[in-house]
Amino acid sequence: MELRDRIGYYLNNFNIVQKLIFYIVCIHFFPYLIDVVVYLFKFKFQSQSIFKWFYISADFNELIFKPWSIFTYGFFHNLNSFSHIFWNMILFYYFGSIVLDLFGKKTLKHLFFSGIIAGGISYIISYNLFPVFSGIKSSMIGSSAGVSSIIFFLTFYNPNYRIRIFFFDLKLLYLAIFLFLFDIIQIPNGNAGGHIAHIGGAFWGYYYYRNLYSTNFIDSFFSFFESSKKRKTFKKNTDSNFNQKKIDSILDKISESGYDSLSKQEKEYLFKAGKKK
Repeated sequence: MELRDRIGYYLNNFNIVQKLIFYIVCIHFFPYLIDVVVYLFKFKFQSQSIFKWFYISADFNELIFKPWSIFTYGFFHNLNSFSHIFWNMILFYYFGSIVLDLFGKKTLKHLFFSGIIAGGISYIISYNLFPVFSGIKSSMIGSSAGVSSIIFFLTFYNPNYRIRIFFFDLKLLYLAIFLFLFDIIQIPNGNAGGHIAHIGGAFWGYYYYRNLYSTNFIDSFFSFFESSKKRKTFKKNTDSNFNQKKIDSILDKISESGYDSLSKQEKEYLFKAGKKK
């Protein structure tokens, strides 16, 4: 089996969280490959001159020429800091997998992508609103806002959900409070745009939670970009099709005793519920 076939095989068996992580990691390392080619053939340009077109800028004079960057910035990470992409992908895998299991692929994608956009908008508004940023030429990359929206969405859905950190369990609510306060406190200490984007993603996670079961512009926005095959209208899941109370009960059980405490039937129910959505 050729390498291309192997990659295709694994991708076909990946869930949406694993696929997104794969794509983001590939995008992260692509500039390195470009730099190698540039070096070997002595080309007279740098990879950053290409990829800067995908980085979001708070300067409207730049933003107007690359409006797509309000979304694409979320797929690039700091090339000089491996921890930037590492922790984003670790958190995305852990919390994104929970959202995928409970709410399905559609909710996971829309929440993550719209969280990135919300973080970008928060960054642009803040850098043009607060005097401290006046005259600063800045750009931003990273998927942290999308990850933040996922974490806070889950927090508002079930604040008592317990996560294992090293050797002890911690309520998700406490982790979310720590992350939120940390971002606020760190704004004056560097990477203000990134911390502001995290906060914007957090507020978006709350908004998405509040509007989870109502018709809103989020689904309409993303359906516009989907292929005609995927634009088919599906019947919206309601409590008559899908017992939300049972899901909440199972989620409470996970919070108290962990995922392994579920019966085989409960695990299958969660899996089928996620597939339906």
